[in-house]
Amino acid sequence: MRKFFSLSALMLFSVTIYSTTIYSTSVYAETWNSDWGPVIVEADGNTFVGRYNMPVGGIVVMDHQGGGNYSGYWARSCTSTKRYQIPAPVYTSEGSCREKRRTAKGRMTKCWGYISGNANPSNTRFQGTFMTCNNRRLGEWNGWK
Repeated sequence: MRKFFSLSALMLFSVTIYSTTIYSTSVYAETWNSDWGPVIVEADGNTFVGRYNMPVGGIVVMDHQGGGNYSGYWARSCTSTKRYQIPAPVYTSEGSCREKRRTAKGRMTKCWGYISGNANPSNTRFQGTFMTCNNRRLGEWNGWK
């Protein structure tokens, strides 16, 4: 496994649940800053998992597409509390997705969407675009160390 991040990182053994599949992998974890607040980032070289907005179990799961490009989804529990509607406001009516995705807390939610972007060559910045589950573009998402 190659080291994905250049800063010293904490080696973790994690069992991560995506949809109904369980993956067990060794990963490096560190905290990045972002437009959505702090994000705990774990990556194994091919899969990026970021946990954010802990009260509603925010998660970003992206797969490496090559050349520093990533794509995947974000999800969080539906909430009527505006400060936790990150990205906010996502829906005029929370929970408008027909399909469900798993949050960082392992709960299924109808509040999710797509995300894609690019990490710079030194892996210290990420710029992405996020959308609703219905492919409505919501805006940009930026992360940095």
